[in-house]
Amino acid sequence: MIDLLKKQQNRNKKLIALIDGEHYPQVNLDAINLLKKYFTGSFEGIIFLGGTEKISGGDPGKFYGCRVFQIGELDRDFPAALDEFRPDFVYDLSDEPVVDYFKRMKIASFCFSRSSSYMGPDFYFEYEHKRIKLSRPSLMIIGTGKRIGKTAVSSYIAGLLSEKSKVCIIAMGRGGPRVPRLIRTGSADITPEFLLKMSRKGLHASSDYIEDALFTNADTVGCRRCGGGFGGRFFFSNIGRGVKIAEKTDPQIIVIEGSGASVPPVDADRCICVVGANQDWQSIAGYLGIYRMLISDIIFLTMCEEPVASDENILFLEKKIRQIKKDARIVKSVFRPRPLYSVKGKNIFLVITAGSLAGDIIKRHLETEYGCKVTGMSLNLSDRKKLYMDLKSSVNYDMLLTELKAASVDMVTEFAFSEGKEINYLNNIPVITHGSSHIKNLLNRIRVGNEG
Repeated sequence: MIDLLKKQQNRNKKLIALIDGEHYPQVNLDAINLLKKYFTGSFEGIIFLGGTEKISGGDPGKFYGCRVFQIGELDRDFPAALDEFRPDFVYDLSDEPVVDYFKRMKIASFCFSRSSSYMGPDFYFEYEHKRIKLSRPSLMIIGTGKRIGKTAVSSYIAGLLSEKSKVCIIAMGRGGPRVPRLIRTGSADITPEFLLKMSRKGLHASSDYIEDALFTNADTVGCRRCGGGFGGRFFFSNIGRGVKIAEKTDPQIIVIEGSGASVPPVDADRCICVVGANQDWQSIAGYLGIYRMLISDIIFLTMCEEPVASDENILFLEKKIRQIKKDARIVKSVFRPRPLYSVKGKNIFLVITAGSLAGDIIKRHLETEYGCKVTGMSLNLSDRKKLYMDLKSSVNYDMLLTELKAASVDMVTEFAFSEGKEINYLNNIPVITHGSSHIKNLLNRIRVGNEG
């Protein structure tokens, strides 16, 4: 990493070092002097992370010849230290037992939230600046993982905004179009035949922008991306071209929907982070989910109900979120299915990506609210081999009802047409159980920006 540090040859850049008390002070000092030698920018100071075994007495600032910010509680004090130094680069000279891998991922999250890159002897987390600017008021919706309902939340929020404003959604996926594709509201009926035509041309007809167009009254632009780093960076994406296409539709508000745990390099006005209440905190924090939450105006918890997520885990997640973001605006929600077309009196074979616990909830809700009978179910929409076996063995149904994801068009819709069965698509609607005022206030702020 020394060679990498040498490449940061910009005298306007600022560097700080992280040290601990398990190293002898002279060892720390020698290491810091090496950093100063190799880095041509400004060395701003030190953050002392703790450990007292080898600390000597006296004033550490005088000993090291620079400002020293001493950490008490990492979650509380480290962001404050970054705010004081405002570094471009943070170099970690600490080690076990003061800082383990989990704390390092927290530190990386805090650094990214302050637009700082984080590096150490054999690692480098490079912060990606939000280089894509927008000419319209905007909202970005990101998540801490896949299969947590981010697209459903995006469609829901865009639908609320569309009630009073003209909205364009930019969505991306790993199967998105090579050239960003615009679907205009009302320009074409997105029918099963329309989707099959796309699929038979070799296009991914279940991409998120198709789902958004199907379930919202908004223009949508489909983009693609490949790869995803710890902080949500892509290997490549065509979202820059997608933004230009979206702005040509003359929207009043632009909604940018991330893909998986990606964080698009877009300088959006507001941000919502979607978190699954069934997620494990260690995996959320270890994958820089903390960073995603820190940059967001609202933390949108989905699937907040038994048996998908226990009350204990929901309370635990809320506690951990507030430890790292005391003023967090937390919204809690559950999903309820809504078929696109009527299912009343139909025998349904249901095809979804949810687990068996959520599947039971969906089945009960469909039968109770929409007057159908779910005679069979496949939870393997994202596993083509198992899905094929489920479809071939399915009997006693009139209609296939599927989420618009994964293989829902090229396998499920194709199967329905080949077997002479009806095909229908399922939307997951977030039902807010706590924090609806946070959503209302955020949308009002975006609308005010539009009026301005």
